[in-house]
Amino acid sequence: MPSVQGADSSHNSTDALEAAKDLARKAQCIVAVSGAVDLVTDGKRVLGVSNGVALMQRITATGCAVTALIAAFVSVNPARPLESAAYALALFGLAGEMGSVRANGPGSLRMHMLDALHALDESTVVSQIRIAQI
Repeated sequence: MPSVQGADSSHNSTDALEAAKDLARKAQCIVAVSGAVDLVTDGKRVLGVSNGVALMQRITATGCAVTALIAAFVSVNPARPLESAAYALALFGLAGEMGSVRANGPGSLRMHMLDALHALDESTVVSQIRIAQI
């Protein structure tokens, strides 16, 4: 029987880039692909988000949480959904980076990520998010 991978695939996010761009064009939406570098596309443009830590993959429901954050960001800035989605991913990843400093494993990372999200301020976000055009 072939090996099957779920959301925590061993593939790089870049392996799915063309499929994500195609889906975004056909569905006229924004598509995000998570990985070591998160990719966000509208089918034409692609932004890469380099915030986050590998341990975040081991926390149940981080995908659900970041999707809710993306929805909140897009609802506040619906004219720029690509950028809004990228900023939400970057902010969530930054909270993971900050939380990982004090975490001893995935359980404590979840707690410290929430604390980091609460403590984020504008200067920290502006100086530490890593978003680039791909």
